[in-house]
Amino acid sequence: MSRPSALTNVFGFTDDREQLARFFEDVLGLRRQPKRDDSVWFEPEGGATFTVHDREDEPEVPGFVPWFHVADLAATFERARARDANVGEIRDGYFFVRDPDGRVFGVREWR
Repeated sequence: MSRPSALTNVFGFTDDREQLARFFEDVLGLRRQPKRDDSVWFEPEGGATFTVHDREDEPEVPGFVPWFHVADLAATFERARARDANVGEIRDGYFFVRDPDGRVFGVREWR
């Protein structure tokens, strides 16, 4: 029996892996998996795995906007605001954030 298609991993490519990984720890509270040589993997917590990876493997094509679900949207919004990372305001249960490398991602509260 085959499994249905599913989003299993999202990569964020960067020149400063540690800075970007810390951003996602600080703003979203993601937890790191054991150390790897060329990337930082975060625990999936019931969803897709998020990986911060060195830029050397980045494809030269446009990407997608990944979405992260959080328990407390307002608190996450404030943590992102403290880092000057917000893109606009909270909309209908979500907001957009820009990471230190300029990528935009969405944040939505679990419902």
